[in-house]
Amino acid sequence: MDRTEIAGYSIEGVLGEGGMGTVYRARDATLERLLAVKVIRKDGLRGPGKERFLREARACSRINHPNIITVYAAGEEDGHPWMAMELIEGRTVRHVIDNDGTIPWRTAVEWTIDILDALNRLHSEGIIHRDLKPENIMVTDDGLVKLMDFGIARMAASETLTAEGTTLGTAHYMSPEQTAGKKVDAASDIFSIASVLYQMLTGLLAFPGEHPMAVMYSITNSAPKPLRDHNPDLSDDLQSVLDIAFEKDPGKRFVNARAFADALRHLVGTTEGRRGQPSRKLLIGVAGLAVAAAIAASVVFIQSRGQSRGRTIDREAATAHNEAGSALLTDGDLEGAKAEFRLAIENDPDFYLPWNNLGNIARLEGNYNIADSLLHKTVTLDPSNGDALFNLGDVKIELGDSAAAFIYYERSIHEAPDLLPAYNNLASILIDQGGLLALKAAEKYIEDGLARAEGVSGEYGVQAKSYLLKNRGRLRTAQGRDDEALADWQLALTTNPALLEAHLLCAQWYEDAGRIDEAKRHWLPVTRSEDEQERDTAIQALNRLNSQ
Repeated sequence: MDRTEIAGYSIEGVLGEGGMGTVYRARDATLERLLAVKVIRKDGLRGPGKERFLREARACSRINHPNIITVYAAGEEDGHPWMAMELIEGRTVRHVIDNDGTIPWRTAVEWTIDILDALNRLHSEGIIHRDLKPENIMVTDDGLVKLMDFGIARMAASETLTAEGTTLGTAHYMSPEQTAGKKVDAASDIFSIASVLYQMLTGLLAFPGEHPMAVMYSITNSAPKPLRDHNPDLSDDLQSVLDIAFEKDPGKRFVNARAFADALRHLVGTTEGRRGQPSRKLLIGVAGLAVAAAIAASVVFIQSRGQSRGRTIDREAATAHNEAGSALLTDGDLEGAKAEFRLAIENDPDFYLPWNNLGNIARLEGNYNIADSLLHKTVTLDPSNGDALFNLGDVKIELGDSAAAFIYYERSIHEAPDLLPAYNNLASILIDQGGLLALKAAEKYIEDGLARAEGVSGEYGVQAKSYLLKNRGRLRTAQGRDDEALADWQLALTTNPALLEAHLLCAQWYEDAGRIDEAKRHWLPVTRSEDEQERDTAIQALNRLNSQ
């Protein structure tokens, strides 16, 4: 179908087409960002299937996980169900296998661990993927793996192997219970992702067949050829883990995706000289010393996680180490604090607080790629942690990714509605973008933030209110309402006289208006700014004005 717009998104081109519908490249004019919109044919989903698609797509939009494609919205227009998603730059695992051959085992295992973590999150929300295959796993340009198409997969679950939209490629990754038309649960996804891992390791299908019925027979009755038949360097331990995932009886497989991931982590964590991440770098061409540093740091922490699986998890000891680290951090001993936080992770890898604390230390040290990795881990372990989501937004700003920052700030206020700085930062991003719709959205965030700030006492409320007023002044300037802008900046300074950004904005306004004395009065505090550029600008301005 030819389209120029759907659900308010402008269509810019076609990314792909299939039996169920079309995926479009689109633009969100409000936020000025590109995205992918999947539009289903009118007859692609019927009755309960359509309702389930929309219900689960909306549920996915509330999930925050670094290895799950972000769903922005879903709905129905003119009888066509649709879903708007993050636009991923990268390659599918299918493309990697087809073009690069087999994937180094460590990299394949690490990617699988990430996808299993994503599946565990989906399963906790009652969502079963049902269509796991290499085409539905994307490797981004910065080395992350992202799980896709968990919304569309519902449709295929109720159809036969020969139904339209269910291809032979999909059939190869089905579980025995799925091929039999039985009700599927999380165990089915475990079988399917094992088939994907097998293909990454060998370059071959676990269950080959010339036609769908042959594939179905193989899945139901045969075991895949041993890994060593294809690559003698692959270990027996890895084969043993796959054997469990490939059990025909769902009750004999790993109890959940996390258990499967833990078994794989043990293999990686107890193998000398873990080098999976550098292999990933070579495979997809990620470059840069900062990225390499982040990867190296991640290896250290993830290795600790893998090794800890051989001992008893001790949350009490982890809490004690985390508290000791916090005390050292308060005293300014960053290295000592980091050592304690790492010990906390060794005692309990699923304890989110030390991951968060390490991420915040990395932010303080300016190691933003490392902070990004650690805070991603934090929000994976605790998706409702508003503070960690906000901090991750700040890291994305430092990394120059304002679109990602916007998503995390939005999620932070969803989880913690009184997180006032998030309203301010969302507005700031939109003001920087400009445009009528973006400025209108910015105004709403500012007014919502100010309304919430009225109920907050103490320094936190004062600081938040002053920054919101400062940005409301910036918004007024963008709207051509300069006098109102000055009034907002003056009110911000009445609320918080130490807000140097408001002094700078007032100084520029007064100087442009030719009001020299007022301009000098506001430039003077800016000369004490910790920001060298601001300080130099203020000194030059005072010299310029004093010479007039």
